[in-house]
Amino acid sequence: MEKANVKVTNNMLRIYTEVSKEIKERGQEVDNIGYYKDFEIKGSGLAITDAYIVKLKDSKRARESRTGNAENDKARDEAEQRQKIMYEIYDEDSNLVATVNELGEIQFDEEFLENLREINEEYFNSLTLDEAEFELPEELEKDDIVLTREELEEKQSEKRLEEVSKEIGTDEIESYSEIDTDQTPTFEKLTNKQELDANVRVTQTETLADLIPEIREKGIEKIGVVYSDHSKGQNGRLSFVGIDKDGKLQTIDSLENIYGTTTGQKVTSINSADGSVVEQEQVAGMVRLGDRGTTNGEEEYLSVRQGDYGIIEVDYVRADLSKPEDERYISAPIETKNIYPTTREVREFMDRSKNTEIDDELRRANPEIERDGKTEARNIDDTASNDMVTPDDIIVLKDGTETTLRQEAAKDKVSPEEFTRRYNEMGGKTPDEKIDNLHEEIEEEFGAPSRGR
Repeated sequence: MEKANVKVTNNMLRIYTEVSKEIKERGQEVDNIGYYKDFEIKGSGLAITDAYIVKLKDSKRARESRTGNAENDKARDEAEQRQKIMYEIYDEDSNLVATVNELGEIQFDEEFLENLREINEEYFNSLTLDEAEFELPEELEKDDIVLTREELEEKQSEKRLEEVSKEIGTDEIESYSEIDTDQTPTFEKLTNKQELDANVRVTQTETLADLIPEIREKGIEKIGVVYSDHSKGQNGRLSFVGIDKDGKLQTIDSLENIYGTTTGQKVTSINSADGSVVEQEQVAGMVRLGDRGTTNGEEEYLSVRQGDYGIIEVDYVRADLSKPEDERYISAPIETKNIYPTTREVREFMDRSKNTEIDDELRRANPEIERDGKTEARNIDDTASNDMVTPDDIIVLKDGTETTLRQEAAKDKVSPEEFTRRYNEMGGKTPDEKIDNLHEEIEEEFGAPSRGR
């Protein structure tokens, strides 16, 4: 009987996970899931063995939105009572059988009906599905189980805890930080691990322990990052755990889970140690550094993605929340045994004490990435004199005029490649000064353009 209960609970958790993702955009949440050994849909002649019935209700956010303008408590209570209650019925294999709307009307799934017809057409023809009525049993039978959303989440946490403990190799773990990810595993093994040194320098002035003070307070020396494809082809889990000098696991409570909201998020990523490649990358997910929010609307995160050969890569991320989601994040890699340490230029670029806001960098990066597929950190930082540009890059002069090096080269009747090479080799000046100096330099060498060459 115990094995049967474990099977039922696991099925409930699988259905809960999948349904929760699908209904989020509809402003709903799971209220409970019931398992019924034998469930009859009245009036239809249809009985379902091992039925799982999901009760759905408006999410907290949807309820708050609807009741927010209510003038008094009574009006708010009445609005709460009017929330939509719906049901979804699943079989033992998590296949949808039917949905029940807020009026109690049953809509059978077409695929379910087709399969039922193929299995036993005579039985199917005997059903009176158009007379079906939905009604839950007043009392649970011996084998029936109903778990609330809170109970499901508790059992879900217990299950994941067991999995993470097994992968880390210890039972001395009580909680952990995790990220939902919809990335398909790129490696064959069911698990993958990565370790971060707490004292690794992330920016020019701060280590990982500086970014997360809790690490130092708890004596954590390493952060373990574990990916587990526990659901065999379904969505995986990424977990963060602290490891102290004695090898014991410590929780990192200030890494705040962001449930699904950053799954598959696009990030402007410095995808190299020296800043030579900046491109849009999709990450598996992010955890927020809880104590690092600023008054100017910036937040900081750790992001995770699967790199080459399935290696877990962790980045430090800064976000400008005033930007659209696909344009608000910029990141740089954190050193591991597989990832080289970043250069001083990259660390200063990501350092909020040296580079207070990232609005300008994000604004410069997007057009270059859209045009060329990638760019370089020095092309989007605040130092115009170190930019490496191509003949056709748009250069905005001090008076707002837009030009390109190809256009400027034509004025001097020299090749755009030659003009661009000289421009990129000329350091320490603004674009206006570099272009003016180049015109003067070329005129001295070859004479005024009007004399011909």
